[in-house]
Amino acid sequence: MKLKLITAVAATVVLSAFTIVSTSEKDLVGSWKIDDSNIEGTVNKVIKKAVEANPDAEDQINAQKDAIASMVKAVRLNIKADHTYESVSPQGAKPGKWALTDNGKTLEFTKQDGSIRKDAIIESSATRLKMVNGDLADTLVYVHP
Repeated sequence: MKLKLITAVAATVVLSAFTIVSTSEKDLVGSWKIDDSNIEGTVNKVIKKAVEANPDAEDQINAQKDAIASMVKAVRLNIKADHTYESVSPQGAKPGKWALTDNGKTLEFTKQDGSIRKDAIIESSATRLKMVNGDLADTLVYVHP
């Protein structure tokens, strides 16, 4: 009897490890910030991307690391129930539209200029959102401020 119970529990644990994340729209609505545990990695990705675009300015970009970190900490992603969003940073607010696609596994952002960014959702709940950012090609964890 114990062997059957242990086997059933083990099978459940193994199978749940491969469960596809499906996100509820109501869990997405609200204000989100990048979790403090992701700030340093995000800053490094932003710097890397900026240096790739402006290799001659590498020293100047690296010298601004603290300022970039402050900006990343201040970023807010405000997802609204009407399928609009605002990405708010010290430089201002950038509005757009969002959609949950691929059976709740992708969060698609359509920016004002018409460009689209698709973020793969790894984990989601009412308090935590973990996604692979399509622009930075990096995993970010968002929490409510």
